[in-house]
Amino acid sequence: MDRQLLYGLVVEAPFDLHQDRRDGGARPADVVVTTGPGTDQRTVPTGREILHHAVADDPWYTAWDLGADGHLLRFHGACDFEVSADLRDVVLRESDGVDPGLSRVLTTGGMLAFQLALRGEIVLHASAVEDDEGVLAFVGYSGMGKSTMATLMCADGAALVTDDVLRLDRDGDGFAARLGATEVRLRKGADTLVDRFAGRAPGRRVSADARHVLQLGAGARDGRRLRAIVVPRPDRGGGDLAVCRRTGTAALLELLHYPRLHGWRDARLQSEQLGHMADVARGVPVLVADVPWGPPFGPTLGARLAEAVSRAVAPSSDPALVGADVPAR
Repeated sequence: MDRQLLYGLVVEAPFDLHQDRRDGGARPADVVVTTGPGTDQRTVPTGREILHHAVADDPWYTAWDLGADGHLLRFHGACDFEVSADLRDVVLRESDGVDPGLSRVLTTGGMLAFQLALRGEIVLHASAVEDDEGVLAFVGYSGMGKSTMATLMCADGAALVTDDVLRLDRDGDGFAARLGATEVRLRKGADTLVDRFAGRAPGRRVSADARHVLQLGAGARDGRRLRAIVVPRPDRGGGDLAVCRRTGTAALLELLHYPRLHGWRDARLQSEQLGHMADVARGVPVLVADVPWGPPFGPTLGARLAEAVSRAVAPSSDPALVGADVPAR
């Protein structure tokens, strides 16, 4: 059994979770994954549908509340996760002919994000790094550059907190980031960033969904303060780096644009997640960054972004800027 501490949960599975946050066994597992016979996804459960996401009428994932029998989370064409009512036991059933590596990706990504939401935790669709000033999170859809920005920062000396899924815990008037994935999954082209890790090149592999995976390791600390959230907007037209702070409703709307799981249909969960995002938007600076994109990426891009973020979140002496969008270059 592989046993990892991910997003504040001890997770056990009978296969390699491809992480480097091994738990020493000091506490019982929170989530125990086992595998069962394959699934026939033509069968639709009789429970209450609480989650459904489709793109152009092509279903991606659906979840049902089965009452005393727990929940079923289905990734269409890939696998089912049967989750017990107490959320501890998870049975993975794969569709015929699917690369098993895909269900491993979904276990540490979508399934654990679903678990965290059901447990009432705060979840962002984010990659995050730790530097001397705290934790910086990159939020956005798949393909917006979350993992790329985290890799740029790590190449400049930051430590990876997580990739793709970020759990936050309340910490006084702010929020603490919990450790998650120790790998970043990059699209073709961004994998050239491995060349920036001079003398300490990370491990590499290709995942079942054709991502280029860099194994950046477990050097970050758990529970460090989240100092800012950045929404990257790749600029392939050769523009300059520009960072602008969102405040008030604009900050909340930025966070609501990028949920880790789309299509919640349960009123309680919707309300809970809305409340979480409103609290985060009030407690953490939310920035939008127009980023000159590559490859190739500018040699000082990571350092320049870190400096621009620090300027954008610094207390302003101009009262006219309070409550306004604040640009920084």
